[in-house]
This record gives sequence, C-alpha cells and structure tokens, in this order.
Amino acid sequence: MKLLLIISLLVGLTACAPRRPAQVDEVNPKPQRSHTRLNSRHTERKNKTTQQYKVKKGDSLYSIGFRYQVDYKKLAALNDIKPPYRIYPGQIIRLKGSIPAATPKQPAKTQPLTSGPKVSSGKEKTQPQVTQAPATNRPKTSTTAKSSQPEKPKPEVKPAVKPTRKPVVTATPNNSNLKWLWPTDGKIRSTFLASNPARKGISIGGREGQPVKAAEAGVVVYSGNGLLGYGELVIIKHNDQYLSAYGHNKALKVKEGEMVKRGQVIAELGSSGTNVNNLHFEIRKNGKPVNPLDYVKP
Repeated sequence: MKLLLIISLLVGLTACAPRRPAQVDEVNPKPQRSHTRLNSRHTERKNKTTQQYKVKKGDSLYSIGFRYQVDYKKLAALNDIKPPYRIYPGQIIRLKGSIPAATPKQPAKTQPLTSGPKVSSGKEKTQPQVTQAPATNRPKTSTTAKSSQPEKPKPEVKPAVKPTRKPVVTATPNNSNLKWLWPTDGKIRSTFLASNPARKGISIGGREGQPVKAAEAGVVVYSGNGLLGYGELVIIKHNDQYLSAYGHNKALKVKEGEMVKRGQVIAELGSSGTNVNNLHFEIRKNGKPVNPLDYVKP
C-alpha cells in the first residue's frame, strides 16, 4: 500500500514539472549553391578555356581541328591563315567566334599627269626669267647643325620563327564518290556513340603488327603521337568534307604530305595510347565525328 502511494506521488510531481521544448539540430545552416548553378559556372569556365589554343611544337591546323572537333577550313578562316596553313609555336589560334569579313581592296589613287611647258603665243607677254644665284653665294650650312638632328632609329630585325612542322600538301584529292574500305581485319570491340567523348569512332580488335589500310584514297595530313589518347595516329584528308583517322598503332608507315591509295598499308596495329591491341577508326565530316558504320561495313 505504501509503495502504491509513493509511485502515485512521483507521477504527480513529474506531471506538474514544467516541460522544456525538445532541441532540434539545424541541418545545413549555410545556403548551398544549386547543382545547376555549379554546372553552369563549370560550363562557362570550360567554354572560356576552349575559346583559343596556344600552338605547341608538332601541331598542325588539322591536328588542332581534330582535337577540338572544328573543321580545319573554319580554323583557317577564323585566324586568317592561308594555304599551306603554316602555324608557329606560341601562336594563338581562335577556336570559336565569327569569321572576319574580307576587307574590300581600295582602288589605287591615280594622280593627273603633269603637262609639259606651255608654248606661249605671240600675243602673250613673256615673263622675265629669274636667274638663280650661283652656288658660291649661297650660305653654307654648318656641320654642327646637321649633327644636332636626331638620327632615325633603325628597325629591329626579328629572328625568323620556324613553323611547328613542314606544312603538308594542300591539294585536295578529287574524290566526289567515296567508296570506303574496311581498314583492318578484326571484330568490332566498341561502337560509335555521339554522346560519349570516348567513343567518337569504332574500335576494331586485332593482333599486334597486322596491317592497317587506308579506307579511301587521300593525302596524309597528320602522322604522329601528339594527340593525347590516340597514340600513334594517322589522319587522311579525302576531300574538302571528309577525314579519316587511325589511332593506337604500333608503327606508322606514311608521312605527312604523302598521297595514299585506297587499301594502301599506312600503319601496323598496336596498343599505343591504350592497354589492348586495337585500331581506333574515325570518320569526320566537316570536322564533326560521324558513325563509321554508316559508311563502311566489315
């Protein structure tokens, strides 16, 4: 009975005691920037950094256009570069923007011809001729006056800057009807996907050292390893619209400026720039990657 009384007293005391509000911890008190805003800033920063490119040794106008998916003809027009498209280390190449309008040539100004001495008629009055004083009577100019005149500064002769590499042959092959050839033996490892920057072309598996052939006739506009992720790379220009590219080779068999035939061996398959033996094959139309399987079949 006593125990029940004690329990009832304790319950009554706790009920009468003032209640404190429960403590709530604040979550993320600082305002955070939205992902959309962050992404937009990142995009703006990325766009700013890719507005122009500083030429490095070994670059060509074709390789720069290939790297940034810009047609070489547009790069030439944006930067007022004439064939054979010479570029120099340290030169700034604009990648975007409006093409400057060509300034019209001003017609050459012609001055009227000076007529000869007039023949005076008998009616006209003859003017008396003024004889010039002999040279001995002329005042001599002092040598000190001549020396006081400042000498004109001689123009600085700047050392000639060598181009990044010898410009390639710019003659465009007359290939209006292209008939694409499968570039090497092997099965397709990965296909083209426009939304994936790593799949701008197709990957064809094969054995090390097997021949890689030109898919169509053209001129080699790039042969080297200066493009990150492509290894030993060959780029062939087929006409004003189309280029084809062959990457990850073991060895290159052609040089820049060399004309190649359809089916000619241009490289040996390898794994440069990757960890597996395969050929990375691309076709570009006006600088943009297109699906090679729309043009060539295995």
